[in-house]
Amino acid sequence: MALHRAVGCDTSACLALYLAAPQLGPDAAQHAAARVGWSITAGGLVNRCPSCARGGLPVLERGDCPVCTGSTFDGRDGERCHHCGHVTPYPDDPDDDEEHGEQLHAAEADR
Repeated sequence: MALHRAVGCDTSACLALYLAAPQLGPDAAQHAAARVGWSITAGGLVNRCPSCARGGLPVLERGDCPVCTGSTFDGRDGERCHHCGHVTPYPDDPDDDEEHGEQLHAAEADR
């Protein structure tokens, strides 16, 4: 089991975590969190998740968001986080590719 570096939100009652890649050190984990929207100030002493940094509600329930581990819901473009608003696109559907390929073959046969 790989151990991950985590950056936690310092807002009272916020459960947000940014889970960095296992090979990253503490400074690199904070830098990676800052790149996805975390507010890291005072030399890394104060961490705020994207939701708390913009004045939104703290993360109160855990889920699958890769940015803040908040809960997500199905949106039009992918899974959207309730808290930070991050959108994780849906994976490509292999059935769509097969149907698209079949349509191309049918179009070529009609020529």
